[in-house]
Amino acid sequence: MFDFEIPMLETHGEDKVLAALKEKLGFVPNIYRVLDRVPTLLQALNSVNENFEHSAFTPAEREVIALTTSVFNECPYCVAGHSTFALQLGVDPASIEDIRAGGCAVSPRLQAIGQLTICILKQRGSLSASEMREFLNAGFQSSQILELLLGVAGKTITNFASKISRVPLDVEFADQAWSPSQS
Repeated sequence: MFDFEIPMLETHGEDKVLAALKEKLGFVPNIYRVLDRVPTLLQALNSVNENFEHSAFTPAEREVIALTTSVFNECPYCVAGHSTFALQLGVDPASIEDIRAGGCAVSPRLQAIGQLTICILKQRGSLSASEMREFLNAGFQSSQILELLLGVAGKTITNFASKISRVPLDVEFADQAWSPSQS
């Protein structure tokens, strides 16, 4: 059996990724403490996340992609975390609840993002011309279809890692606790 005890930040020295997360968020989420046990995975995820931050999606749109992916992958830890972050970024609470229930956001733009994210996940990337056209008609560029994969890829890593490691929910996410039975 693997030992996934969550190490304290101080025990791993001055890891730049964890230090940057602490600076940005005010704390280091438990999943990153677990991933710190495998530095190559932490660095790969950090690279994906940094590149996704430079995509054409707004921070709120990126959270919708992360939240939608987390619900699809039935990851309680990540759903709680991304619900918290989406609220902090001003995403409409009704949209967040709709996504958490397995649907899509209320606004047409966020709805298009959620629908394409679900299509990519369900169909393993085999999108129809009409699905892509619907996304483009919502005001997106064709390059954003591929940029969306960065968000799905990064989020899938943390979704699966948190489920494998059974990472405990951070206190900061407790108000947004979720279970797959809610979707």
